[in-house]
Amino acid sequence: MESLILRPRRDLWVPRAVPRDARRLQLPHYLAGDCASGDTLAAFGPAANQPPATNYAALFVRNGHLVLAFDTTTQQTAIFSGVMPRNYAGGGLTVFAAWMAASAVTGTIGWDITFERMNAANHDLDADAFATAQTITAATVDATSGKVTVTSVAITAGAAGTDSLAAGDAFRLRIRRDVANDTAAGDAHLLSVEIKET
Repeated sequence: MESLILRPRRDLWVPRAVPRDARRLQLPHYLAGDCASGDTLAAFGPAANQPPATNYAALFVRNGHLVLAFDTTTQQTAIFSGVMPRNYAGGGLTVFAAWMAASAVTGTIGWDITFERMNAANHDLDADAFATAQTITAATVDATSGKVTVTSVAITAGAAGTDSLAAGDAFRLRIRRDVANDTAAGDAHLLSVEIKET
């Protein structure tokens, strides 16, 4: 009896030579080890907030957008936690805050930012140990309250600024509205926080 030979369909063949780039797992640049100065190291949205026990920014939904609402008179706080990427070179950090006024169309909104390093054998996590707060200068709100404004502060590397953060360190970032110096009435809505190496 003649033997039956089955051959795969040519349109299902997989080429043996696969380009090298196609075999690589495509990671975000801040995880792939190719960050440069100015690249994003971490970014946080409202859902990532780890609020303190008191005077915390309230989670709020604005037309389907999750935001954190900060009061105009009581200084309220949001705290985000992360791990500094292994490719962080240890330089200064610039922190960007994306925000909008809840209803104000005049006045200014400002923030302060600080880091807490949580590396091995450092401070007792049963107490806060944030570095000196760095001010994001109050900026004029948009004439349309629903439009986003992005402001930032460049923070010098070291104990007083970045809390001497190093690659691989766990850390917390605290952001508060600068109610002592800004002038806009009503809440400020925080949309996101981004950290980049300066």
